[in-house]
Amino acid sequence: MKTCLMLLVLMIFIGSPIFPQHYWQLSESGTIKNLNSVDFISIETGVAVGDAGAIISTANGGVNWIPVALGVSSDLRGVAFASDERVFAVGELGTILLSLDQGQSWQQISIPNVEYDLLDISFDVASGRGVITGQTNAIIVTSDFGETWTVVNDGYMSTFFGASMVNANMGIVVGWNSVFQPLIGYTLDWQTWDYQNFYPTWGGVFYEGVARAAKFTDENHGFIVGDYFVPGGGFLAPFGGWGNNAWEALSFPQPLTCIDFNGSFGVVAGDNAFLAESQDGGQTWETLNPNIGNNRLEDLKLIGNTGFIVGDGGTILKMISTVSVDQVEKSKPAILCYPNPAKAQVYINLPFDDQPYTISFFDNAGLLRFSKTMPAGNVQAIIPVGHLLRGIYTIIIENKQDRFSGMIVLI
Repeated sequence: MKTCLMLLVLMIFIGSPIFPQHYWQLSESGTIKNLNSVDFISIETGVAVGDAGAIISTANGGVNWIPVALGVSSDLRGVAFASDERVFAVGELGTILLSLDQGQSWQQISIPNVEYDLLDISFDVASGRGVITGQTNAIIVTSDFGETWTVVNDGYMSTFFGASMVNANMGIVVGWNSVFQPLIGYTLDWQTWDYQNFYPTWGGVFYEGVARAAKFTDENHGFIVGDYFVPGGGFLAPFGGWGNNAWEALSFPQPLTCIDFNGSFGVVAGDNAFLAESQDGGQTWETLNPNIGNNRLEDLKLIGNTGFIVGDGGTILKMISTVSVDQVEKSKPAILCYPNPAKAQVYINLPFDDQPYTISFFDNAGLLRFSKTMPAGNVQAIIPVGHLLRGIYTIIIENKQDRFSGMIVLI
């Protein structure tokens, strides 16, 4: 057997996210409070927040969620990692909370004259730039990982429900204006914020509505989701161009609250436990039935080859992937990993060092057995594997731009 194992050579391959077979599993959150937002900095480490000051965190990929006791009763609406350790949560009446230990403990901070409801927060963790959105046309920005914040003033009588940082220079906020038309705020250089109203059109007909969330991959490619006022239901509007006030949309039977993509794999969710997936970059969508009643799904995060959705009543759904080694798409080797087979530790040389990255090991049943986030500046990772059982493992290595996958034998 050992001789046969020695014939297996590790290959790490450039590729897209691997979701050949998966399902969504209801997880125990430990709370019945509505959960409004979720974020993960690695496959293992995440935080979710909700009504009446609810905060729960996980350090093992959502296997267990730990409640955080906090003397805050405000509804918390958004949460985002600013770095490996720093996490922010925002909520009612200008509530802003900061954790310096991945969500295990929190302190309250304040921004002068910000006493209105804050509804979402997003960071580009590579640059430290972030944005908070909320009521009364609130856009609040930072360029230093949240050490200082600046309020952006505009002339709109508007509410921005969603925030999304695309990269160091591009941020998107979405909501509605005083005439019930979806409104986008965007910056393409982190200097000036511009604003644009648009109508989601369906079959060439203009509809009023509200934008709830956005997912952009760059300046000219993205989606905005929300709900129609009439005839009801939800819309997904592919980017229609800056300055274009009509975006031909896809119509959904329920209002949509959130969207995320991981490569060409996408998920949208919304009211009455509505959940749909796309395997082709958002061109077509398949509706799923998560069997959780009619709970509203509020937010979602895709990371690695898994994902998490949170919603009313303490709902948490985790995407369980059943990836096996023979399902990994093979192409030309791109990085060096040795020795293979391995016994005590594995050395991985990486072609990028400008961002943090996550290394995860999945067993042949597709179960996550090890995950570690490495800081920026490392060109080689030394991973201890002596605690893992013998066998063949799928390795997923990713940062914000790149993903690598492959296999290794542990003896």
